[in-house]
Amino acid sequence: MNDNDDLTTHLSRTLQDQSHSMDGTSLGLAEVQGRARSIRRRRTATAVVGAVAAVALIVPTAALATHQIDRNNEPLPATNSVSPTPSETTATDPQPAPGVLDVSDLPTGPPPQMNYVYDGRLHWPDGSVGDVNTRYEPYQFVELADGARIWQTTDNGTPYVEIQDTDGTFHDPVRSGWGLSVNRPHSIVAWLTPSGQVTIWEGWASEPRPLGDPVPGSEWDLGPVTGVGDAIPGRGGPSCQESSCTVIVTEKGATWQPWEVSDAGTSQLTDGNYLLVNDVNDAGLTIGLTRITDTGNCSKLLGGGEFQGFATCKNTLQSFSPDGQLVLGLPPYPDGAGSNQIAMYDLDGTRLFSRASTPKVQPTYNAQEWEDDTHVLVPVFQDGMWSLVRVASDGSMEYAVAPRPGADMTVSPYVIPTGGGVPTS
Repeated sequence: MNDNDDLTTHLSRTLQDQSHSMDGTSLGLAEVQGRARSIRRRRTATAVVGAVAAVALIVPTAALATHQIDRNNEPLPATNSVSPTPSETTATDPQPAPGVLDVSDLPTGPPPQMNYVYDGRLHWPDGSVGDVNTRYEPYQFVELADGARIWQTTDNGTPYVEIQDTDGTFHDPVRSGWGLSVNRPHSIVAWLTPSGQVTIWEGWASEPRPLGDPVPGSEWDLGPVTGVGDAIPGRGGPSCQESSCTVIVTEKGATWQPWEVSDAGTSQLTDGNYLLVNDVNDAGLTIGLTRITDTGNCSKLLGGGEFQGFATCKNTLQSFSPDGQLVLGLPPYPDGAGSNQIAMYDLDGTRLFSRASTPKVQPTYNAQEWEDDTHVLVPVFQDGMWSLVRVASDGSMEYAVAPRPGADMTVSPYVIPTGGGVPTS
């Protein structure tokens, strides 16, 4: 049974009417980010989703899709309920009470299966550790299929982009807006300049380049990058032109307006009547916000053809899993020092689980990324400790990195890669 709020019936009818009108078309919408968030996911840096949000979340832009999709030839996405997958250690180890987000006493599972930064040092899945070597403090980074990395760094609150070539050589830092976004194959990275110009780095390139025209306005949310051309680890991917990529950017202010930026130019996105687009999967399904208020937001998933999608005001639909079959849910509105609720949905709108803080248990987090198709990694602060927690699609949790003391609840010592690790297939 779907676990949606009482607005679902009305919104689902609206979605059905919209989806039938879009048969055979491309939505043109795009972890994603994370984004794929903030910074939120950082997004003031990634997904600040409220008109007066006090805290930015790192948004992944993790699940990203090609803009050129022929739905007459593409199979419709699977809509069968996904069987929740537990964490490896949870068959016998105790878990917090159902519905409670409490990371104070979890079992310890395998280490993170993607690179991450802890206290300024880069950690690999095999346990080795290396120096970051950026000029400024690491704030966000993307791993590319060809072995390069794109870093967003901060110098006393001023954001920069630092490009690290495959041989480890760094380009000089360049001023930027907040946030990075990457396409699913990890071959194209996007960011904004302080003036709203989308800039991209393509895996084969030697220098970044502008894409489209500057986005109007003075405050923006960087959304997903589409374009899924083949990319092989260790080799550069296709250009943005070759993969027909687009970058979705939302102009924020009194009104919220998504823009689609590509080599063809910059134009308003009106498909789906979204106020902010968070992610698009490979089948062309789109998630984003349709209502943004000071007290809560509403989200919807919209597809095309016979797929109706669903809507909810219980969670912010944030990002698709790498295989596009699950959706990560964040709180309907961030509050205080960070998020204090996490959920997952299947494509039918069934909420597989939801965990939230209680008056006695007050964890917070400000970043989240898919580790694989059924697990999310989340740096969580609770009771003066930071831990890197793995959350499974059945709601079970375990430590990927056990708790360590940390005095600052708003600044995480962890930086997890935007869009997750480089895809292996």
